[in-house]
Amino acid sequence: MNIALIHNRNAFRGEPHGTELRRVFERARHETAYVSTEEPNWQRVVSPGIERVVIVGGDGTVQMVAPYLNGTPFNILPFGTANNIADCLRQTSTAEFLASHLDQAELCQLDIGQVVRGSESTTFLECAGMGVFVELLLAMQDWPKKEQMEQAESRNEKFSHALQELQKISRAYEGMAVELKADDDVISDRFIMIEVMNMELIGPKLHLAPDADPSDGFLDLVFVREGDRENFCRWLESQSPGKKRASRLETRRCRRVELSASNMISAHVDSQVIRKPAFPLVVDVRPAALNYAVMRA
Repeated sequence: MNIALIHNRNAFRGEPHGTELRRVFERARHETAYVSTEEPNWQRVVSPGIERVVIVGGDGTVQMVAPYLNGTPFNILPFGTANNIADCLRQTSTAEFLASHLDQAELCQLDIGQVVRGSESTTFLECAGMGVFVELLLAMQDWPKKEQMEQAESRNEKFSHALQELQKISRAYEGMAVELKADDDVISDRFIMIEVMNMELIGPKLHLAPDADPSDGFLDLVFVREGDRENFCRWLESQSPGKKRASRLETRRCRRVELSASNMISAHVDSQVIRKPAFPLVVDVRPAALNYAVMRA
């Protein structure tokens, strides 16, 4: 099979080595075009002759590569910190197993979300929203400078730190006045969190939308009103790395969400923070926009 191997060598600890990765797939008799995401114009590797793209990295790498796939099926080798997308799409293979079973994979379709703000639009794989998770993303931007994060030796340590930060943010965050329109259902209130989910997981592997299905043509709107802050904080406190409890927050399953606010409220689209979005924000779903492959043991 002709494959493109797209590798983020900076994911988590930079594992694994690109040369050895390529050898694994070539030993399995695949024609392999390797590229690092650090190279200029890495997108060129997704050429018309490529039958499968293997993305090596974490959630940010998958989010970056997906817009360039043009229908080419992909697999993920999860080497990031959270690997939420890989978990939701059942991408748990080792390089050796993946290389030897590529021909036996089941092809599946994947929805993507789209956020339209004024004349601009941005797609997402995981989620888009406003509130406490935006503040967590902003806090994360400073973490590499902090000695505590530099010394974190495991994913679980980083998840614990993120949960502690999110708990602190959630207790102090001032509610935002927003009007939500989920299809034809209108909800006006003050919220501390609004997330439009395409997948189940968010941030440090939190099961925010346990019923979300990224292939059903719907989005899951999950929100926390200011008056429900205490319940949300208690749920966060019940989380611990490796032992996750699904949330039972207010949700709406819909195809389109419109968010309107009079104040300047920052938003996020996957891991990208938008500090001054033009309202209304319109979030909708593009069904079956991508193709991915699931390995069967």
